[in-house]
Amino acid sequence: MKSENIKTVLNKISSGKFNSQEEKIAKYWIQQLNQKKESGYSDEGLERVSQEMWSVIEKEKQNQTGRILRLRLRIAVAAAVAAIIFGAGMFYFSHDAKKNNVKDSYVNDINPGRIGATLTLADGKKIILSDATNGELAKEAGVSITKTADGQIVYSITNSEGVESGKTNSLSTAAGETYILTLPDKTKVWLNAASSIKYPANFAALKERRIQLTGEAYFEVAKLLSSPEKTGSKKIPFIVETIGQKVEVLGTHFNISSYSDEETKTTLLEGSVRVLASGADAKDLNDVVLKPKQQAILTGKALQIKAVEPNDVIAWKNGKFVFEREPIAKVMQTISRWYNVKIVYPGEIPDMTFTGSISRNDDISSILNKIEFTEAIHFKIEERRIIVMQ
Repeated sequence: MKSENIKTVLNKISSGKFNSQEEKIAKYWIQQLNQKKESGYSDEGLERVSQEMWSVIEKEKQNQTGRILRLRLRIAVAAAVAAIIFGAGMFYFSHDAKKNNVKDSYVNDINPGRIGATLTLADGKKIILSDATNGELAKEAGVSITKTADGQIVYSITNSEGVESGKTNSLSTAAGETYILTLPDKTKVWLNAASSIKYPANFAALKERRIQLTGEAYFEVAKLLSSPEKTGSKKIPFIVETIGQKVEVLGTHFNISSYSDEETKTTLLEGSVRVLASGADAKDLNDVVLKPKQQAILTGKALQIKAVEPNDVIAWKNGKFVFEREPIAKVMQTISRWYNVKIVYPGEIPDMTFTGSISRNDDISSILNKIEFTEAIHFKIEERRIIVMQ
């Protein structure tokens, strides 16, 4: 398979001696990046490199039309960004890799995940939602539980009086599954693969809405008053408990990722949330209040806050993987959950990172091919195992 080093291509663009194929390669990388990422350069440094590239191309193309010049300017600036990001010269573009020409190691392709989950009612009855017909599934604790035509579960209150408290339901996804749930208070929950959520079947007469989460979920929390018909009624707090942490909110949009083999991350999109440590070591940890575009990371006995791009964090709910300088081990771990595969490293885990935006609706071969553009690692599919080789 013919490959061209992206750094070499960009050097050719910088020298002014480039052909249409090399220009196409540079544009391809910019399409993959989709947007400017942090490069380690200051804005002034980025502008300087961009201007230097543009001056070379402008000199070569000075007799072209204004329309072509403007196009070249966009390509030049984009190429400068790519040159900075991929300055180590370890990323490659294989222009002979076609979707219909998947290499031999990908003969056994694997389909992406799907909509599916298991609903467990208060009496222990389990309903496999991918097998269940649309319409009402059950009635309990004063609510009606319905599966909609677009594959969601919706709780609707039918009776808020005399409801037996303490009844809980749970919704769980296996690896390769995702689901959307609307709770009795109209809070909407997107559940990622290999995750589960446990919640009261009815929030009536409760002083707080307490949820237990394992894995990852995105929440759009509805505001709920203790007595809506009365003035001065109190807002009922919404609490999400995970391993070693709890999050308190009143009405907001946020994402929590709390897989057992990863650090817990809470990301705020709208409103305000308070993140508190829990467990035996809680006294040693600081509680934090997040603002939009902030993320709290719980690692061992420490809570840290950092600024993030929240739309990248919740890209999974919109059908995308978005990786920003993510260690390859973490990238493969994320892929393994969605495609329900086991990742195998015959040797050491490669010490490299990956940046890119990839559709979660593609077969796994498409994902692996994009990562293989680095030429730093290669993959082989054996049944439901992905072999990672250097």
